[in-house]
Amino acid sequence: MLESDLVKANPKLLVFIPILYTVWSDAILTPSEVSILEGLINSQHWLSDPEKELLLSKLNPATPPSADNLMSWRAAISQVADPKQTNDTLVNIGIRMASLQGDGTISDILTQARPALSKIEATLGLISHEAVFNFQSGHKTITSEQSTRQNFDVQELTKILDGEHSALIRKVKTLLSDPEFEYVSPGDLDIYRKRVLQWCKFLAEQGYGSMAYPNEFGGQNDMAAYFAIMETLSYHDLSMVIKFGVQFGLWGMSVYFLGTEKHHVKYLKDIGTLELPGCFAMTETNHGSNVKGIETTATYDHQTRTFKIHTPNEFTRKEYIGNAALTDKWPLFLLS
Repeated sequence: MLESDLVKANPKLLVFIPILYTVWSDAILTPSEVSILEGLINSQHWLSDPEKELLLSKLNPATPPSADNLMSWRAAISQVADPKQTNDTLVNIGIRMASLQGDGTISDILTQARPALSKIEATLGLISHEAVFNFQSGHKTITSEQSTRQNFDVQELTKILDGEHSALIRKVKTLLSDPEFEYVSPGDLDIYRKRVLQWCKFLAEQGYGSMAYPNEFGGQNDMAAYFAIMETLSYHDLSMVIKFGVQFGLWGMSVYFLGTEKHHVKYLKDIGTLELPGCFAMTETNHGSNVKGIETTATYDHQTRTFKIHTPNEFTRKEYIGNAALTDKWPLFLLS
């Protein structure tokens, strides 16, 4: 069914369906696309605040449209895409879709709004005639100039190499190619740290941070997918991988596996969204990742409900806790 909530709110909102379908067609909405669309939708003075709010609800990376929604969008778009109009645009198609659902006043409203709508299409960098061509599949004519010779299908080979998580890996790679993930020099450590933290927030918005957590805490209970994400992130920036792994893996998984239900309810969802940043303190001055060699102890005093932390000598200090003094609210100490 074609986005019944949009039709019920106001049929004129169907004008956005071709643009929404196009930006969601690769199954991921990048931070740049979200930012651009939010700004442009909010600037549409011909829309009421409730209409803007409804459209903005379609831009949440954590809740993409279902496969059925995408299919219904594409079917509706294909019905009004005219194969004879070689210079057709997504805006023109959207106006025709909205006009079919409403009365004559909608056409007048959308005609006046055309310049603002065209700006959305142009700002997103969508090449209209190429996007529209995809909706005219039943009418395509492949010429000799359009044909390409190749020895094998690169995409099919990529799927084979990526295995069962090929679709997820493709989404992560698409996200990493967004301008918001443009690599920065680590020369200015303050700027670099802030950028890495922002990258991890973008990843959390896509639901990747909580991927291995149980469904009731915002996750998908998929540990294998979590590690597929980690591996893919390594192609971009290893500092980001470490930050991602410490926050959602070492910190989050410690709360999950070592905590009880009350800890899960109180903390796990916020950890997965990076609302609650944390860190993991294991290494001591005198050794590396040698858990059996940890000398620091914690003794719980039930009467005062406090822990007494004891470091027996200078070599047992915890001084390698990444970013603990900058961004993390909850350091998790591994003690003997």
